[in-house]
Amino acid sequence: MTGATALLAWFCGACAATYGAAAATLFWMQGRLIYPGEWRRREPKEAGLADMSVVTATTADGLDLHGWYKAPASSRRLTVVLFHGNGEDLSQRGHIARALLDCGYGVYLAEYRGYGGNSGIPHEAGLYEDGRAALRFVERTNARIVLHGYSLGSGVAVQLAAEAQAPGRIEGLILEAPFTRIADVAARVFWFMPVGLLVRDQYDNLAKIARVRVPVVIYGGTNDNVIPPQHFAHLYAHTAAPRRLLMLEGADHTNCWERGGSETVLRLLEDIEKASGTGR
Repeated sequence: MTGATALLAWFCGACAATYGAAAATLFWMQGRLIYPGEWRRREPKEAGLADMSVVTATTADGLDLHGWYKAPASSRRLTVVLFHGNGEDLSQRGHIARALLDCGYGVYLAEYRGYGGNSGIPHEAGLYEDGRAALRFVERTNARIVLHGYSLGSGVAVQLAAEAQAPGRIEGLILEAPFTRIADVAARVFWFMPVGLLVRDQYDNLAKIARVRVPVVIYGGTNDNVIPPQHFAHLYAHTAAPRRLLMLEGADHTNCWERGGSETVLRLLEDIEKASGTGR
């Protein structure tokens, strides 16, 4: 082997080792990347929601998770279960909760394991169990339920809506800045990695959305630099149920509600109640 050939072989080996180490690091650290949560427990009054109560939902695997809840103005009105994004806690959906409560709707702000002072370590199957626990809590109040999932929370909301095949269990699904699947989001950042093989937690909304049978609203910003608007369009195209898509001009990943999403969500809730003869 000539010196040049040996040097080339060493260089290729070093590159392969570096690439392998990077892939291993990404695989090992993906939990921290997907779930960079807020860990401090907050109280409703900190989010302008002093009229909400701190409640506990127990998961099938034995975790007691706190959430915030307030019943609707009447038993005939809808209750919206809100699932927040990955880098926040339930308090950061407080502005949506406030608007809904002021309109007479009930609200359950769900919290995940490992977030907001809750015990446990977040992972895909675990967050689905957390969502089911929140749903069971609200169902015990005989509430009429609509799910609202933001960003990571869209994965939980789609899963629950796809599971709920019994008529009337869930009456609507609202997705704010949703993604098709986690691997598609990760591929934009780690384009040089085989993320489809490395990602453990898939949250494959695209594969599940066709099983949803209740009205669906998808809304997101045209300037979203976290989840490209193409994700919203793809989910809309794969939705078999009655659906609406709202692309909010100039909105980014964090301000969709304020930039026009609120009107679309409130209109859906009003339509659901009118269809059942329970509107205000």
